[in-house]
Amino acid sequence: MSQERSFDLRIPVPSAWEIAATVHLPAGDDMLAPRSRVLFVMPGGGYNRRYFDLPVTGYSQAAHHTRSGTVVVAIDHLGAGDSSIPPLEVTSLPTVAAANHAAVSTVLDRLRTGTLAAGVPPVDVACAVGAGQSLGGHALVGMQAYHRTFDGVAMLGSSLAGTSLPARAGAPVLVIPDRSTPEQTAQIVLANTDWNWAFHWEDGAAADRSSPPHDLASLVAADTAGGLPVRRTAPSWGSLTWPGFGPSAMLPGAVADEAARIDVPVLLASGERDVCRPPAVEVAALKAATDISVLVVPQMAHMHNFAATRTLMWERLDEFVAHVARITAASGALGRPQADS
Repeated sequence: MSQERSFDLRIPVPSAWEIAATVHLPAGDDMLAPRSRVLFVMPGGGYNRRYFDLPVTGYSQAAHHTRSGTVVVAIDHLGAGDSSIPPLEVTSLPTVAAANHAAVSTVLDRLRTGTLAAGVPPVDVACAVGAGQSLGGHALVGMQAYHRTFDGVAMLGSSLAGTSLPARAGAPVLVIPDRSTPEQTAQIVLANTDWNWAFHWEDGAAADRSSPPHDLASLVAADTAGGLPVRRTAPSWGSLTWPGFGPSAMLPGAVADEAARIDVPVLLASGERDVCRPPAVEVAALKAATDISVLVVPQMAHMHNFAATRTLMWERLDEFVAHVARITAASGALGRPQADS
């Protein structure tokens, strides 16, 4: 291979479902040797795997990581994007985590045996790292807790303590009726959130020097045109469907048990304006992790890949993946999914 290559896959998983994935390979066969890092990226609610490869120069997170020699695999969750779409009640966190885990296992097995795609040689996997944005981070927590899928995990704008939606300064105080259930409270908050402001940093186009300002403005306009977070219409990187577990995973304590079981290196990264609680609160959810890193990126809202400062997060993720590879080599781990526990 003489240049960067990407291709789509449909991966059979249990119950006759399929997971859609896009594999992004570094340029040149030599970039896959002697041992290659593999990064699996998973999108948030209302988005699909192409969020990691936005169609404007300088906005492809996948291209950024492959330039450092990392193999990037972007997957659509069961129930979203181009993957199979079972009924909402089917796509619980355990079910989505199991399907995603099966897809990751298949991709890693095919990479190691050289059967992933024509022209792709066998890859000696140095480590497998999972990164999930927003709802994708909650799916990742389930994968790691139930199946120990990865050697390291990165939660990107995904709260382990309970989603906390940002509000503009001076906005009216939201009044929650007495005796509201957590579910009712969540619905009230969701209905009264300024989603465009929460998702996109307002002066990003002016601050971004990597492409003409109108490119970012057009990208953001396309992202918001069909509604957020539930879409009426979707751009190429959007999804009209969500996994059923999405709303409940936002509630306080919803993934506390799962987060407490994670015992691999963890990166908690978010934007200056995001949906996470203060870092000290988020870190406290990780009871078993012995290697924890925290990053808050300035001038970044919840949808990180649209921000002018997006490369700060991408570069930190590069460093984290390399760090996990060193730990994996030192511990003798195999850089592949562990036995289910």
